[in-house]
Amino acid sequence: MEDGKVLSAEQIAGYWEDGYIVIPGVLSADEIETYKARARAVAHGEYPPEAKSRIMRDVRIAKGVVPAPEDPEDGLWKLMNPDRFDQTFRDFTYTPKLLDPVEDLLGPDLIAFLMMMIYKPPKVADAVHPFHQDAFYFPFGPHEKVLGCWIPLDDADESNGTLVVVPGSHKNGVAAHEYPDGLVNMGSFHIPGADEAEGAKVLEVKAGDAVLFNSRTWHKSLGNRSERRRRVITMHAASAECAPTRDADIGEFGMRLVRGELHEGGIQPPAEASLAFRTHSASSFENDVSLPQR
Repeated sequence: MEDGKVLSAEQIAGYWEDGYIVIPGVLSADEIETYKARARAVAHGEYPPEAKSRIMRDVRIAKGVVPAPEDPEDGLWKLMNPDRFDQTFRDFTYTPKLLDPVEDLLGPDLIAFLMMMIYKPPKVADAVHPFHQDAFYFPFGPHEKVLGCWIPLDDADESNGTLVVVPGSHKNGVAAHEYPDGLVNMGSFHIPGADEAEGAKVLEVKAGDAVLFNSRTWHKSLGNRSERRRRVITMHAASAECAPTRDADIGEFGMRLVRGELHEGGIQPPAEASLAFRTHSASSFENDVSLPQR
């Protein structure tokens, strides 16, 4: 490894070649249990009233297509930006064992944004999020300076809704996206025909391991055919060198400088005090194309 880096030259080269990398042991067993316990408490109502719109059920359960489970946590789709109302999740955005490899890939000045807890309800096999690119949603760049961090809190495999990536797909720019037919969670745009892409790789990821992937990498998540939970904690990161690429309200992304310093002309996160809350109705989430899911 080079001095000051936690990733080897081979790992860094692999990320830029394939568009993703898997890093083992980013979260310890104790950290995994901490985030599971806090998410469960939120699912059972331990959150401020203003955060209600951020506790989101899977559309199939919300619309009665699938019976509501006895345990409310098993009916969730996601906790949206829980770092904006909960200190435990806010602390996650500063996790050194996550930020260290991100720094190796993006540089020393880092902004964390769009932190989520994303669920795949047990025995909801059709809860598939189709192939998409996160860069499609983000009104800032350059895209190579933005990546996603996907960390399962349960072992993730093909049966319970793991991540599928297309290696090398990040090299081809941003593809056209469309809104699919049928019953899907809000914001689930997809790349038409992407399921026929050659070389797609189904990832088996242990709890606490991290998948880091380029914002242009084609990826999707499978449905959960199993009786096991699939809980994932996610965060996106951008170099503070990134700048807006089009007019858009980026306030809902929940941006926070987590390492280094800001850059003149780059993204300017709001003050921490103003980051704490912005309430949105369900309809406003549905109309906002800037919120990728997994």
